[in-house]
Amino acid sequence: MSVTAYYTNGETPQLSTTRTDELVACKIKYLNEGGANFVFSILKAGTELPTSLRGKLLRLRKDLSHVQTTTEQVESFNNNFRPLFPPDCLVQPELVRLNDGMAEALNRALDTLNRPSRRDQDFLPQDERYGLLVTDMRPAADKAMLEIKPKWLLQSPNAPSNAKRCRTCALRAQRATQGKRTATDEQSSCPLDLVSERKEDRQRAARKATREPQLADFLAEGAQPLFAILRDQQKFLDPRGVLRVSGAEGIYDLCRAMTLRDCTLFVRAGEDGVIEARLGDLDFKQPEKLKRWKEAERQLIDEGWYVNTEAKSQWCEETICRLSRYT
Repeated sequence: MSVTAYYTNGETPQLSTTRTDELVACKIKYLNEGGANFVFSILKAGTELPTSLRGKLLRLRKDLSHVQTTTEQVESFNNNFRPLFPPDCLVQPELVRLNDGMAEALNRALDTLNRPSRRDQDFLPQDERYGLLVTDMRPAADKAMLEIKPKWLLQSPNAPSNAKRCRTCALRAQRATQGKRTATDEQSSCPLDLVSERKEDRQRAARKATREPQLADFLAEGAQPLFAILRDQQKFLDPRGVLRVSGAEGIYDLCRAMTLRDCTLFVRAGEDGVIEARLGDLDFKQPEKLKRWKEAERQLIDEGWYVNTEAKSQWCEETICRLSRYT
């Protein structure tokens, strides 16, 4: 599936379905989708892509009530997350204007694809006028890449002092009894190992995340300054925990912290062998989730998932979490 589009550069670049001699043709091809957004690759159509499109993907929001508008997404990113990290540590977004027929053309193309059944009724808003050009973190030819969610790099402030599981591992254990396993669960590693002072802990977590030695070495060593910033911001924005949060400012900062606990780290090896790592999926978590977060935290505490004293019918000795090895 691909749609021909015409690109013009400017203070706000534009993608159009209408050709003029001043515009550069390109192909927009479906690449992937998540719960809130579509991602499209941008390919040349005869002529070379302009420099401003090279190394970029097109991200477009879905027509779902809980998804922020594109301009809100950019504003949120600029206000909440861009100031926290060096520029080369983030998947950078740039607004691109869409002409009247762009969303309609892409929706027609999406309708012809064999997409996941749970998402095949998701489309673009017909009146969408903006998209995002984002850093393309796919690897160079024959090079390796990795996507991981660092998750909670510190224990939950509300966890019991005698916990044998961190927040991520407690939730993993609970989900396992329900027959649920996320991609993070599949790694069977503890995020506290990822930022441990002990090199062997970091190496253990890195080897669970990837079989590529170069990327594993980077996670255990080269990525540590970025993980330290991420961990420190999680702590700074949520010092009291979801069960003790109060006030509008406290809830706002909690939402920022929860976003940082669910972001994705993209790591890739370039043609020159240099490793590049950037955080993405920094879509601001909305305060409407506060009730659900509190219920989840209370359940982990009350049912014993933190301290590994869950019901006998569900009990399994904890062997993955760093806390179970050192407490």
